[in-house]
Amino acid sequence: MSAEHVDEAIKIKVVQDVVAIVTIDNQKKRNAISLSMCRALGSAFDDLSARADVKAVVLRGEGGHFCAGADISEFSANRSDAMAGQIYDEVSDEALQSIRTCSKPVVAAVSGVAVGGGLGLALACDFRLASSDIRMGITAARLGLVYSIDETRLLFEKVGLTNAKEILFTGDIFTGKDCERLSLVDRFCGEDVDAQAIEFAASMANGAPLSIRGAKAILNSLAEGSQDSAKSLLKAHIVAAFDSHDYVEGRAAFSERRKPVFRGL
Repeated sequence: MSAEHVDEAIKIKVVQDVVAIVTIDNQKKRNAISLSMCRALGSAFDDLSARADVKAVVLRGEGGHFCAGADISEFSANRSDAMAGQIYDEVSDEALQSIRTCSKPVVAAVSGVAVGGGLGLALACDFRLASSDIRMGITAARLGLVYSIDETRLLFEKVGLTNAKEILFTGDIFTGKDCERLSLVDRFCGEDVDAQAIEFAASMANGAPLSIRGAKAILNSLAEGSQDSAKSLLKAHIVAAFDSHDYVEGRAAFSERRKPVFRGL
């Protein structure tokens, strides 16, 4: 993590040699995220994206909750008016972008509450695995706020127009069955969501890193509608894979009927 953006509430460890676990640990506030934590979270994902030893990432919250959203106690100082609010949203959007564009698969292990900005963090991940006690929602309409463009886009991509309107217009907090109905959750995991999220992340760590990186970039671009403007960058992922050691190794392993040893090169 960049020395410039460190917060003790954002913790990182690597398990099974290849899966990084990023933990939000602000338990007194149900893991509500401060501006400092937001910067540290973005920095952490930028660092993990560049690490060759990390093949997949799990994002979780400590103490039974994923994230209760932005730390409202900071609003009087950091979101007191339009200018301050814009700066706050820029930092938040940068963190979301770091998660979304991380070169590795990112799995959200969601338990307890994931509301507001907390739900935004989960939506920025590639997958959302959830425990049965989840409560999800966006309460911007009850606070007199408008959800940011980037966060709204992530919501729309995941749940579609009508579901996004229900979530944003009502400001309700939804529980298990409604979260499933609204497509906020990809898989329910009972009470062992952390272990299952790690297992799921590890299963993707066996793939060729350049293949996963390229596929993720292309899929994200298609979801955003930016594939035409980004075509040259996306094609570069395809060319790099063809010219890679891993492509040679993958072909050889297939012919020799053995497990490939990918190096991300």
